[in-house]
Amino acid sequence: MNEKRNKGWLKHLDFLILDLICIQLAYFIAYWYRHPDQIMYRGTTLYTHLNIILLVVDVCYVLVRPVYKNILKRSVFREVQSVLLHNVVLWLIIIAYLYLTKQAFWFSRSMMTMAILLCVIFMMAGRICWKMVIRKRVWKGKHQSCTLVISTESHADKMIQRFRQRMYNGFNLTGLVITDHNLEGETIEGIPVVCNMDGLIDYIRTQVVDEVMINLPGKTQECSNLVNKLLQMGVVVHLAVDYEEEAYPNATIERIGGFTFLTTSINTAGSLALIIKRMIDIAAGLLGCAIMGVAFVFVAPAIYKASPGPIFFKQVRMGKNGRRFEMYKFRSMYMDAEERKKELMAQNKMDGLMFKMDNDPRIIGSEKGPGKGIGNLIRRLSIDELPQFINILKGDMSLVGTRPPTEQEFEAYDMHHKIRLSMKPGLTGMWQVSGRSQITDFEEIVRLDASYIEHWSLKLDFHIIGKTFVVVLKRQGAE
Repeated sequence: MNEKRNKGWLKHLDFLILDLICIQLAYFIAYWYRHPDQIMYRGTTLYTHLNIILLVVDVCYVLVRPVYKNILKRSVFREVQSVLLHNVVLWLIIIAYLYLTKQAFWFSRSMMTMAILLCVIFMMAGRICWKMVIRKRVWKGKHQSCTLVISTESHADKMIQRFRQRMYNGFNLTGLVITDHNLEGETIEGIPVVCNMDGLIDYIRTQVVDEVMINLPGKTQECSNLVNKLLQMGVVVHLAVDYEEEAYPNATIERIGGFTFLTTSINTAGSLALIIKRMIDIAAGLLGCAIMGVAFVFVAPAIYKASPGPIFFKQVRMGKNGRRFEMYKFRSMYMDAEERKKELMAQNKMDGLMFKMDNDPRIIGSEKGPGKGIGNLIRRLSIDELPQFINILKGDMSLVGTRPPTEQEFEAYDMHHKIRLSMKPGLTGMWQVSGRSQITDFEEIVRLDASYIEHWSLKLDFHIIGKTFVVVLKRQGAE
């Protein structure tokens, strides 16, 4: 799924928030220095009102002027100029306001002078430090899309050079696919050629690839076939604008790294919607971890008594676009569960790349009878899933998404199965609220997951969360 990239001042919302924090900090310190015996917002309405106006004026100034344009490329000297101009305009407007409203007499001049000086210092230090953090993350490729470039040998080096001139595109070029020569294992401008066209689909299926850029002039039909395959895998595709003949879904024209691309994906989400989704995840993660702590007091002794060993079960799972992470659960199976799984494969009731069986003997206490024992109890009540709120807080998972496959399942995926990993995996999702125990066809699970990603919205997430509560309370679909 593609994330709409912010434009204008929204592109640098982090710098706006940082500046507002610096302004607040400067204003509060100056006020406290001048009035150490008073607390802001308590009996000092004039200073409180001015503080609010100061913030509003700053936001309006950012909306009117391109304050943060090319901010990541600015030198220290240019940043000094920008901060000084910013503060001159900001404080002149404030002074003019005080003069026109005849309030200047009531404000401390020393306090105002200190606030202006501190504001300049804090904004300068804040911007420079934050730019250092961003640049460090950019060079390391952290929190950036892993992007594969498909091009000819002659075009590839030009693309890489332009991207390096514009290092803040939000992309991490992880590999090249050269179509006109077999250069696998070689490098171009320091970027490795990871495969040729014959091995492209298998490489994307097994490796972390978020987005693909295609620049193949004169090969319209070849590009069209390739794009359709990539969309089936849930990959975001950036296509050179020469190939606009097909009606690709969610198509937008973007300027990326000095090139103009047509970008297509199975769904497109706005940055604000994704921010809200992440905020919901953090809130749910904190609440879930608190509930897990309470459950641990009762569950841990029961698990250990029935099956001595670790209380938590950790397993490597596959996250967004094939990123590996450790998923946590309360252990509901005996210690040798993974080894015994091979012996029980004949009883697998799932058609496809998942394992599920009735009356699984690996579950703790299952020897007491069907549905008996602590293992079956915590699975029936979904208590074993509570530690996954840790994964949600860490950002490996989301509250709502698709279930993360194991490494073994992932390695056996066909091309179209990888669409399940085009979003972060979730604690709950479409499959879980659609009667997971009744669904035994893996292809049906893939269809449900693909439908969720294709139609994703915050409204759909809230709908699934609501249905999850009903499913858990009624114990529907529990294993």
